[in-house]
Amino acid sequence: MIPNPPNSTRSFPRRSRSRGSEEGFTLVELSVVVFIISILAALAVPALKKVNLEARSVTAANDLRVFSGAFQTYAHERGDWPPGNGTPGAFPVGMEGYLGQTSWQRITPLGGYYTWDPNSMQQGERYRAVIVIASANGNAVTSDVAQLVDLDRRIDDGDLTSGNFRLGFRNYPVFVLEH
Repeated sequence: MIPNPPNSTRSFPRRSRSRGSEEGFTLVELSVVVFIISILAALAVPALKKVNLEARSVTAANDLRVFSGAFQTYAHERGDWPPGNGTPGAFPVGMEGYLGQTSWQRITPLGGYYTWDPNSMQQGERYRAVIVIASANGNAVTSDVAQLVDLDRRIDDGDLTSGNFRLGFRNYPVFVLEH
């Protein structure tokens, strides 16, 4: 004979809920969390903007130093600066070997493209050799003065009206190699 199976129904104790102790967060608790997150965001956003600004400045300063060295090497080896036509992003004639592995043809960290412009007129002054950052192909150069001053501090005197880094024609950033 087969024994009767044991009773398979179990009973679990029920939790009693009192009024007002329902599960979930209250509106006040959620408001406090949102407030804390907004305070953290308010502190983090300016710091992130500053880090981005500095990263762009460091990259552009490094690019300008590398390009300056390449142009000076060319001038030392050949006795004069290379010819240029001021075409943004285009290698100046004879500079492919000097600038080929650089970021010369890419969009700059400030927007626009690097341009070689010998015998250049900038804000009423003629310069023998300059690198200009110019807008082209829908890529505008930044007009953020804080960005430009930060870059100027890194490679020059921090004044956009004097020194080797300045604002030139159309307020494009200009790095002067020879006056």
